[in-house]
Amino acid sequence: MIYKEAKAYLDTFQFHGFRLGLERMEAILEALGNPHLAYPAIHVAGTNGKGSTCAFLSSILAEAGYKTGLYTSPHLFSLTERFKINQENISEEELAALIHEIKVLVEKGYELSYFEYTTAIAMLWFARQKVDIALFETGLGGRLDATNVIIPEISIITNVSLDHQSYLGSTIKEIAWEKAGIIKEGVPVVSSVITSEAENVIAKRCLDLKAPLYKLNRDFFVKSIDIMHMNYQGKKLSLEKAPLGLLGSHQAFNAALATMSSELLSQQSWKIRKLDVQAGLAHARWPGRGELLYGHCLVLLDGAHNLDGTVKLRDLLSGLKELNIPGPQQKHFLVWACSNEGKDKDFVAMLKEVAPFFNSIIITEPPGPRNPVKIAQWREHLHALPDKIVLSEQWQEAIDKSIELAGPKDLVCVAGSLYLVGAAREKLLNKGWKRWIPKI
Repeated sequence: MIYKEAKAYLDTFQFHGFRLGLERMEAILEALGNPHLAYPAIHVAGTNGKGSTCAFLSSILAEAGYKTGLYTSPHLFSLTERFKINQENISEEELAALIHEIKVLVEKGYELSYFEYTTAIAMLWFARQKVDIALFETGLGGRLDATNVIIPEISIITNVSLDHQSYLGSTIKEIAWEKAGIIKEGVPVVSSVITSEAENVIAKRCLDLKAPLYKLNRDFFVKSIDIMHMNYQGKKLSLEKAPLGLLGSHQAFNAALATMSSELLSQQSWKIRKLDVQAGLAHARWPGRGELLYGHCLVLLDGAHNLDGTVKLRDLLSGLKELNIPGPQQKHFLVWACSNEGKDKDFVAMLKEVAPFFNSIIITEPPGPRNPVKIAQWREHLHALPDKIVLSEQWQEAIDKSIELAGPKDLVCVAGSLYLVGAAREKLLNKGWKRWIPKI
């Protein structure tokens, strides 16, 4: 099967929906020879910051000379982005072959959801490539997530806030219980959870399973200096004004989780030097999350897609003036879209968080398979939103219009949906726009 045919086949599994539970994963992995047991792993859960934490830690491990697998979701534009080794995507040819290999098992009666299918691909590919270590980001929750078949070296929990309530529970406590499901007996846990309800759930789970817990502001400490530098104090390692490859004061917390985890790995005989940590933090890249592109104006791409994420986007917008970049000094334009697969997202509150930063806002509908918030739904809420909003059903037109209106010292921000961000990013890069890389 060529790649397009293989991807088209895999895409049919999108309509299977979310299917929480581990029985199907355990069955398919056993049929594949249990590839997930062939290498050490790190497991990362949390509401936001999972991907950024993985980006920092995988970069540190690669700098230390380890062949490092990374499995994340969703992808921005190409399915190959979900599967990386040392920050290089899987080839389309390799991916097509793996899709076909698992397809043979599906045709024999094995059942999989889309995410279970891609998780099995990642676990098999990493084994075939003989990685030294692999990082797995949970897709939804943790306890019943398809990735939760591994016994990791370290479990990381970034934070807990309200998201996916239809699947994970309606309270912080319930959601924390699901995410704490990645904690395994005796396996160290690194956590930056600070909400007391969630913190208590995680602490109790660690106590029950005799899993050592390393908590932010107790066992390691971080201070954001600006939107691309941090101070860090861990058990033994200390960093001052360490440069970060990902923008935003909130990224200091994700970088601290990765740094504390690298300290623990060092204690487990992994050879990771301070220089590796510093270089890994500085060279980390995570497209579409606080990413800047420049052409005739500046474009900020940010995948903020829940309320907590938009609060962090608001802080990033406030901090952009600290950077030595061309603009933004004058007008700010926002292109905004949301998905709402669980029908529980407060998309109006999300927009209100960032609306004051913009002179003009275009609301559109995102591409992709998820349930979009339609323009008709937005129209029902216009009375509660600022007058500066324009509605446009076609996301391409919304991007083109905002770019057309922006001058060389203006900023266009694309946010609210990773599907919108991914499509906009590909569109602009294909037109010759360049990525702004921090000068470290």
